[in-house]
Amino acid sequence: MKSLLKKITTATPLAAGSALFRHGIVISAFLLLSLTSACSFTSTTDQNGSGQYDVESSAKPSTEQATFEKKPNILFLLADDHRWDLIGKIHPIIKTPNLDQLADKGTFFSNAFVTTPICAASRVSFVTGLTERTHDYTFLRPDVSPEDTAITYPKLLKESGYNSAFIGKYGMALSGDLSEHFDYIKRLPISKTGVHNGKTIPQTYYMAELAKDFIEQNKNTDKPWTISISFRNPHAHDKDHEYQYHYPAELESLYQDVTIPPTKFSSDEDFAALPDFLKKSIARDRWHYRFGSEAIYQKMAKRHYRAITAVDRAVGMIYDKLVETGVDENTIIIYTGDNGYSMNERQLAGKWFGWDEDLQVPLIIFDPRQPKAQVRDEVALNIDIAPTILDMAGVEIPKRYQGKSLTKIVAGGTEPWRDEFFFEHMYHSARADIPPTVGVRTQEWKYIRFYKNNFEQLYNLQKDPQESTNLAKSASHQGILNDLRQKTNDYIDQYEAQRSDTVKKRGTDGLKRTDYISNGSKNF
Repeated sequence: MKSLLKKITTATPLAAGSALFRHGIVISAFLLLSLTSACSFTSTTDQNGSGQYDVESSAKPSTEQATFEKKPNILFLLADDHRWDLIGKIHPIIKTPNLDQLADKGTFFSNAFVTTPICAASRVSFVTGLTERTHDYTFLRPDVSPEDTAITYPKLLKESGYNSAFIGKYGMALSGDLSEHFDYIKRLPISKTGVHNGKTIPQTYYMAELAKDFIEQNKNTDKPWTISISFRNPHAHDKDHEYQYHYPAELESLYQDVTIPPTKFSSDEDFAALPDFLKKSIARDRWHYRFGSEAIYQKMAKRHYRAITAVDRAVGMIYDKLVETGVDENTIIIYTGDNGYSMNERQLAGKWFGWDEDLQVPLIIFDPRQPKAQVRDEVALNIDIAPTILDMAGVEIPKRYQGKSLTKIVAGGTEPWRDEFFFEHMYHSARADIPPTVGVRTQEWKYIRFYKNNFEQLYNLQKDPQESTNLAKSASHQGILNDLRQKTNDYIDQYEAQRSDTVKKRGTDGLKRTDYISNGSKNF
């Protein structure tokens, strides 16, 4: 650990002003960290707690990985509140040249979703391969159970010989000692700047510089490495009602010469059509200072876009370091978001509901060992990331994972795949009026149940992909409504049956009972 600290703190400083910009675009970072420490990773052995748990494994690594003799490095990049369509590859305004390049060289998933649209629950799903219904973690919940903590992909990679690191927004609470998962960790609170080698720089650049230091220090080792960079961009600074999204001054002119088009369903009439409980929710409270007038909408949308462009700049910085150190050809890069995000749809703000703008995220997997660039329309989920990473590393996949490896798809192959998925949002507390939901999305239909509010939504995605017309009360659609009601309940039963013993006991032990938030979710 001391040698690592020494190497990091004596690394070459950033060029003045961080002025190396790709594709001629002046780019910057937004959510920044005020830290007085030099660039140093915290040893996970400093974390409290301990625990060792047996891990059941059965799924063998796919044959696609058996052809590669050297284990790949794996770089997992996670953005906060980055919805699926805000990348330059498919958006006419936003500039993300580095993400576009990765998408054009790798596999771009056009139908990627999260099973819970909130950061805490979704992040645990990313590392455990389990739905929220099973792992039972979100805000104000107990730590992830020891059984579920034992099967995180960083822990299994570390046990298989990988150097493992984490930088950025942690956003979850695993049981035991984090040294079981990460060799090095730097957890960062939301802020504007960080201090790297004595220089104050934007937080997103700071994360990129820490990642570059880690790559530099591991370039000559025989051990493969995995690192997770969890950006706080483009998440809003919730308490800053005037500006919300932050970035360096050099980004201020970006997007100033354009008018951001209005989003779908953003009229007063669209808001009036909502049920009263949504009109009174925190999504409406935040709407007032985020999108509450045309001027505010233009200001905040552009600030949000700049924050995303900042993430793209950081991705470019990290990729350049891979090339510089000569490890780019053996490093798999995965980029995605932890949930979707409303940009004024239905005059709401946030990401907690069941519409596609809340659930859908970008997903890019670039494996330089696979020469075929492609766009795939299979439904990929956040619970697929852990089995995919383990599969690509040649590590057996735990039986308890509910996601599936995307490795064969990334290799250009095909296999039987899901055509539907269960989603939910179970966080519910007095401090934030967020109505909890459960539902199912199939290729043709979307069913959403606001189970604390006695309200349902039914959309025909084939005829109404924008989700404009709620058919739940249509007499001619009661058959499909009942089918999807039952399908949702079946998923609840399935995922609750797969809970760990620790989570199952929470339903009756009187302490943070699981049924406090899940009670009634099967009612309609």
